[in-house]
Amino acid sequence: MISIVNSSNTQSIQRNLTDQIKRISEASDRLSSGKRVNSASDDPGLIGTISKLTAKISSISKGLLNGFQAISLTQSAESGLSEINNLLSMIRALAVEGTDSTLTDADRTTLQVEIDAYLKEIDTITTNTKFNDLILLDGSTSTAKFNIGDETTSNLSIELIDSDSVALNLSATSGVSEFTSGRVTGFNYNSSNLAVNDILINGENAIASTLNTNLSSGNNTAAALETAINANTVTHGATATAFNKLTSSVISNLNMSNTFTINSNTISIQTSLENLVTEINQEASGVIATLNSDNSITLSNTTGNDIVIAGNAPTDAGFTSGTYLGYLKLENNDGTFVKIEANTLSNGYTSNQGNIDDLARFGFNEVDSNTQISSDLVSANALTVSHDIKINDTAVGASTSSSAAAKAVSINAISATTNVSASGYNLVTVTVNNSQNSAAASNISINGNAIDFSSANTLSLTISAINNAAIGDIVASANSDGSLQLVSSSGADIIIASSASGTYFTAHTDATGATISTASSVTFKGQIQLTHSSTDTIKISGDDVAEIGMQAQASTSSPSAGSTISVSSATNASSALTKIDTAIDTIANTRAKFGSAENRIEYRMNVLTNVQIASTSRLSKIEDADFALETAKFTKSQIISKAATSMLAQSNASGDTLLRLLS
Repeated sequence: MISIVNSSNTQSIQRNLTDQIKRISEASDRLSSGKRVNSASDDPGLIGTISKLTAKISSISKGLLNGFQAISLTQSAESGLSEINNLLSMIRALAVEGTDSTLTDADRTTLQVEIDAYLKEIDTITTNTKFNDLILLDGSTSTAKFNIGDETTSNLSIELIDSDSVALNLSATSGVSEFTSGRVTGFNYNSSNLAVNDILINGENAIASTLNTNLSSGNNTAAALETAINANTVTHGATATAFNKLTSSVISNLNMSNTFTINSNTISIQTSLENLVTEINQEASGVIATLNSDNSITLSNTTGNDIVIAGNAPTDAGFTSGTYLGYLKLENNDGTFVKIEANTLSNGYTSNQGNIDDLARFGFNEVDSNTQISSDLVSANALTVSHDIKINDTAVGASTSSSAAAKAVSINAISATTNVSASGYNLVTVTVNNSQNSAAASNISINGNAIDFSSANTLSLTISAINNAAIGDIVASANSDGSLQLVSSSGADIIIASSASGTYFTAHTDATGATISTASSVTFKGQIQLTHSSTDTIKISGDDVAEIGMQAQASTSSPSAGSTISVSSATNASSALTKIDTAIDTIANTRAKFGSAENRIEYRMNVLTNVQIASTSRLSKIEDADFALETAKFTKSQIISKAATSMLAQSNASGDTLLRLLS
């Protein structure tokens, strides 16, 4: 009986000891972590609330960090704008000095040099004001977004602006870059669509959707073409910039009794050219007028919209009535050269969708590289000294004939001045019917050389007959589609004639894809390619450039559009003050926006901080351990554990003693 009781007591003591050890462990965990709930088993009902509060507090911490980032960005941007404002103040002071009519030309030159240096510094600031490699003031990024909070709806956008000298209307937009068109050619979208596949830029479609009746005739502008090209930038990798520019003739006399209109705005002719420029800038929308040193006036815009001259007597101001379409500038986004071409057979494309006329609508010639421009077929007229054709502003003289080869020789005669060389090229593709009767085959001549093809019953024999005739530099070969290809590497005319009816040569295909009958003599004109000796832009200008198969290109009188700050006269200096004041207002307004954004960020961060404090306090009340209570529990469990251990030892010892007495 004694052994049974002893065993029962021992088991009870052991259970109590195990329980106390567990309690000691739990109390120890709470004391060491400072938390009452260390696992889901500690309080299953609260573990969900604790998890949500922990996540919220962590998210708020990140939101506050984003807020500090946003403040740093606004401060960086505002600092750059502050420096720009200081530069504008100095430019304004120089412009005020320029309003002094007693200044000499040398004085004005000195002022202009200093102004230009400050404008350049403004551009430097815009490109170098960065935050984490993000350029803040060059217009490349419109907004910066930050999530200042713990919700998807807590985004805050900071508007960024382009603050360089061009954007502030203090400097002109470059009109000559790697690739600049002549005036775009107007056309009626309703009857002559510009299809997606007509023109290729860098081997890809220039536009993403066909320009047709979706555009009204009022959108027949360089600006519309800019939009169309840029809509497909992702595909071809180029960006188009539209601008417009129109320069008057030299003005010697002003008839103050007359008026004319610019873009439907009435302009009264003034007592002086300076006052006329001021009148245009005040009254004419969509253009900026500047006075040139030769007493001509330039009208320009940076949109590419048309400039329309009309009214009673525009010639009294040096202008001719008409609608003047703009220009396009193309630049590859990766800095490489722009290649633009018509989608034609002569360019190696089997689809043959477009032609040179489509390319002319853009005002462009075909461009093979950054230093090479290719023409359409040259005209049937020889060049004369009366033709207005210039390469890099140097006049091209007369040619000995109308061939591309002869015209290339005339262009090369001035290459020492222009640094531009010309080469001719002529390609004619002919469909051959080798089964034709002998009369038709024996009465064919090429460039006056009679060739008897009556025994040439295969394409190979036809080619041999032509090459054996040794007709200048013309070389015959087989095309990939099984047709006959005639090439003159100099650009000489290729004349094919037949004195008998027949169809031995059933079709002739020139570079434009035109098909011509063999019933008579047909002259095929060649093309010209211009190559610059370095990497400079090739400028093609003049009213007669079509004689060499070209479009006037990069042909504006100066390489810019828009206006710049000028103190070349007291009048220009006064006009400059208005533009400078507008720029100062723009910068001030933007700085105010940045300051307001910074205040908003700080307010939001203050709210977040309060929410974080409240959430942390709530979590502490739920999760944190009562140190005094847990210490008491720990001490109690330790005492009980030690007592149980002692009692268990005594219980085991009593049993051993009894067994020894009975033995």
